Amino acid sequence: MLKKIFFFIFFITIIIIAMLFLYKNYFKYSDKEIVIMLDWTPNTNHTGIYLAKDLGYFESEGLNVKIEQPPQESSTALVAAGEVDFAVAFQDFLAPALTSDTPLPVKAVAAISQHNTSGIICKKTANIQNFADLEFKKYSTFDNFIELSLLKYCMKECGGNFNNVSLFYSKIDNIVATLNSADAAWGYFEIEGPIAKHFGVENNFLFFKDVNSNLDFYTPILICNLNFIKNNSDTIKKVLKALSKGYTFAARYPKKAAEVLVKCVPELDYEIVLESQNYMSTQYINGSYKWGVIDPERWNSFYDWLFENKIINKKIAHNSSFTNEFLPEKTY
Repeated sequence: MLKKIFFFIFFITIIIIAMLFLYKNYFKYSDKEIVIMLDWTPNTNHTGIYLAKDLGYFESEGLNVKIEQPPQESSTALVAAGEVDFAVAFQDFLAPALTSDTPLPVKAVAAISQHNTSGIICKKTANIQNFADLEFKKYSTFDNFIELSLLKYCMKECGGNFNNVSLFYSKIDNIVATLNSADAAWGYFEIEGPIAKHFGVENNFLFFKDVNSNLDFYTPILICNLNFIKNNSDTIKKVLKALSKGYTFAARYPKKAAEVLVKCVPELDYEIVLESQNYMSTQYINGSYKWGVIDPERWNSFYDWLFENKIINKKIAHNSSFTNEFLPEKTY
């Protein structure tokens, strides 16, 4: 009898040890904190990230994820330096980092939005109906050569002269304050538009992509360090699986997604977030694409366009700065 009890206890002990071993291996990344750095203050470009954390999608993949807002340094530079694992970035502003004398070792691993929602937000009273109407108007710039090159091109295509724009440099992040002192500024339709409207600033929006299809570049995107990609493929797959679930949830349930985002970031205004979310939920997954997929033709065409228009001085090799290999095959 004692012998049977001994073997029973021994058998149970072996099972418990085996289960603990499997648990430890399945959740082997749970002790290592994975950092996802945003590009700016939290907004609906980031909804899927917050959903993945709040709804337990990261946890179910055995991931311990921390969401951080960017410091003064560029989030792209911090990824390149290996200071953070993932960062939200932009295809357009990634171009200088890839073509400098010392290119940054980063690559896009997912598209957060399927289309470029950036452009120029204009004060309604300025009567700016197309880019040419920016002539003799006051434009608030953050003095980035990609920004100003796109503006110059779009004005020329619409029959305007960029030299007739009154530029002034501004570090103000508040679009309401900006439009109180300027006629127009760079912005995102889903972010600056609802904020300006909420605070009584009537506005209209000009999309870059409406001027030339090559300007329907990917923004925002998620990037990683090349060395991190080489050594952590399983982690990247798990992160993107969780994010795919988060952004797909946001695409299907914008109201609930807005509620979760405001719960996670209480300083956000729910009415502004809801209006923004209703629009962005149509952008995360578009057409036949699953979340995160980057169309090689669109990605390459934009960088070719930058080179052909002498905005960057080096050609970026096709398919060298992005990958779809870590995205989940399953649609959530």
